[in-house]
Amino acid sequence: MRECDSVFCENPGCLLHVRPGDTNVEGSGNWAETAQGLIIGRQRVEALTLCDQCAAQVLRGELILVRDDAA
Repeated sequence: MRECDSVFCENPGCLLHVRPGDTNVEGSGNWAETAQGLIIGRQRVEALTLCDQCAAQVLRGELILVRDDAA
């Protein structure tokens, strides 16, 4: 994983595209709990760090993401 202040999920369209310190975010790490109580992990898929749900979509070919290294 990259530095601890990186986004939890690199998919800009994901609810978990958040950083530690953002509104409604407490703490940091490789697990997130949504307001509904769902606990989600994150993982590397090629050069991207994605939540488990987005990673599954990428691996099934349902979601295509390109890393933006300019940011």
